[in-house]
Amino acid sequence: MARLAPGTSLGPYQIVAQLGAGGMGEVYRAHDTRLGRDVALKVLPEAVAADPGRLARFEREARTVAVLNHPHIVTIHSIEEAGAVRFLTMELVEGDTLDRLLTPAGLPVPQALEWALAILDALTAAHERGIVHRDLKPGNVMITRDGRVKVLDFGLARLDEGAGGDSDPSMVTQALTVQSPVSAEGMVLGTAPYMAPEQIRGEKADARADLFALGIVLYEMLTGRRPFAGRTLADLSSAILRDTPASARSLRSEIPLPLDRIVGRCLEKDRERRYATARDVRAELDAIRRELESGVQSGAGGVAGAAAVAPSLAVLPFANMSADPENEFFSDGLTEELLNVLARNPGLRVVGRTSSFAFKGRQEDLREIGQKLGVSTLLEGSVRKAGNRVRITVQLVKVSDGFHLWSETFDRVLDDIFAVQDEIAKCVSLAMNVTLLGTPAAAPAPRNAGTYELLLHAGHLAQQQTDATLARAVDLYLEAIARVPDDARAWAGIAYAYVTQYYKGAHDGDPDAKYRQAREAIDRAVALDPNLPEAWETLAMVLGPIEFHWAESRDAIRKACALAPGSGRLMMTLATFTGALGDVAEAVSLSERAVALDLLSATTVLNRARILYWARRYEESEAAYVRALELSPGISAGWAQLAMAYALMGRLPEALAAAAKEATPGYRLWAQGTVHQLLGDRAASDAALAALIAEGEHWAFQVLCVHAIRGEMDEAFRWLDKAREVHDAGLALVLVNPALDGMRADPRWLPFAKRLGLVA
Repeated sequence: MARLAPGTSLGPYQIVAQLGAGGMGEVYRAHDTRLGRDVALKVLPEAVAADPGRLARFEREARTVAVLNHPHIVTIHSIEEAGAVRFLTMELVEGDTLDRLLTPAGLPVPQALEWALAILDALTAAHERGIVHRDLKPGNVMITRDGRVKVLDFGLARLDEGAGGDSDPSMVTQALTVQSPVSAEGMVLGTAPYMAPEQIRGEKADARADLFALGIVLYEMLTGRRPFAGRTLADLSSAILRDTPASARSLRSEIPLPLDRIVGRCLEKDRERRYATARDVRAELDAIRRELESGVQSGAGGVAGAAAVAPSLAVLPFANMSADPENEFFSDGLTEELLNVLARNPGLRVVGRTSSFAFKGRQEDLREIGQKLGVSTLLEGSVRKAGNRVRITVQLVKVSDGFHLWSETFDRVLDDIFAVQDEIAKCVSLAMNVTLLGTPAAAPAPRNAGTYELLLHAGHLAQQQTDATLARAVDLYLEAIARVPDDARAWAGIAYAYVTQYYKGAHDGDPDAKYRQAREAIDRAVALDPNLPEAWETLAMVLGPIEFHWAESRDAIRKACALAPGSGRLMMTLATFTGALGDVAEAVSLSERAVALDLLSATTVLNRARILYWARRYEESEAAYVRALELSPGISAGWAQLAMAYALMGRLPEALAAAAKEATPGYRLWAQGTVHQLLGDRAASDAALAALIAEGEHWAFQVLCVHAIRGEMDEAFRWLDKAREVHDAGLALVLVNPALDGMRADPRWLPFAKRLGLVA
């Protein structure tokens, strides 16, 4: 079949451009005119479509990969035909293949580990379903524009033993012969350099062949070269079968010895001497990654220089040494300011505020704190403020031995607070061998010592989120704006306070007043400083739940994450919005990263539990809910959401007991109304539902969930509309909440989802 030209139509798909070609078909970018989205089409050549054996393999590819629902595996949408053309429709993955990102010197060790772990996650998911890739190579690994890893082209995959037939030697011949030309140096390119010895011999290949290929890929990522070379296919095959490659560490001394050993074991020619499973390899690589991040040495030949390779830091709450305890907000605020500045550096992992502040006022050994937070260094200090003078004492401590890497005392007037803050951040980055990266602003942000103190106080009050503290925070923000009208941080802060008041239902007869005030303030903040993460975060809170522009909302939070890559809070918000738009697998992956940045935040762990619940991974969500409740036994909605996880696992007595422990009445009644219905106690469910409705219309989403579980679809849709009218934040969950599964087949569902902006 001739190459498809742009504009060609295959059924509802219009060809945009060719993306590539291989032995199992040509790949095109195409536009799905029905759904208004771009997809990838893998078209089977006519010669292959006419071959029953090769056609069967093509269809097998669709079946095997379609069962895999994983954030690091390309998604197969469908297998279709238009006339005589057979093709797959797949997720369109935009970015660069790994082979284009490799450098002659190798990748940074942490980067190589991160990508290898993602590949192993994909292989684990496939292998545990009996699927072997058989063609793993850098050209089949895509790094998306936002840094995600996607394993492509399971074109040579075959169900493993017990799930399918024997290996087909003709497939080996195909893999060896469908190659790019020999390079000018005579090096063989393409699939053959990544084949395991058993594949070259035409023997039956299982999951361990993928681990051999993974060893080659990891070796190449670390050293910039392949372990086996040859000027011809025969030379290359001989090298793979017989030669022992140079160790990766001999080519690059900074590679940790344990990592070098893992690569060597993956490259064992006898598959019985390799790792048994991808999960085993991942566990060992993950242990090395954790050592690199914590700076912990693993003995002779361990992770040498780890703190310099992947530094990590927790900023502990500075002690308030002032005579006035009311100055606590100043010491806490200065701590958070430093944390936010340092968290903007992608080369430094900074533990989130909630986890760091969990140790506020606790007299614990610094090394124990560091180990609990999983960091290599701690920044601690104290603040003494008297009138317009401030004394700040800081120490940077190495967790492994308690050694002080740097310490300093600053005696300044308050007008110099910005210079002190900048100097501390620079000294920390210098001591940790990290380049302090700024975020370029459109214009220098106004700096005023008086407004600095006002903003710290206002932020301290806003975080408490009571009606009184929010009102007081608004007054302080207004005072700061009156002093410096062009201070973007003041506008972003007051926007957050207004949005929070809106969500809490605060108004004086005009329900939308707080929203309008928030919108005006956030627009002003973004215009004044488009590189302020907090501004984009609050914009996302407005665009999605209030204005129903969910895609734009996710873009806003992505912008915030790009500006502050070390923020676990922002990462979790991105995970939530990503899940709301239906990409639950990616939301799970993002939530895992968020928890790693803020281990002791009950809210972060609870949100990960929710996302696992959306993914129908109920046992994992149970464990996360339990952990969140351990961190904060009274956290709002924690017991109710655990009850729902128990209920959908069929553990109804446990669900009822958990629901009874929920302190927030609305959440408790939601869970009880659901669980009683599933237990068959209609009267108790009726009573709980009536009480929930009496709590007010801001519980509309929970009411509709109970009606949906009860099968009362007319009432469920009526309350769904009510939730839309009152801009209930729960509407973000309509695509993913399992309680609404029964509604999604109703013809009223899709038009409503479109009205909410969750479906194009």
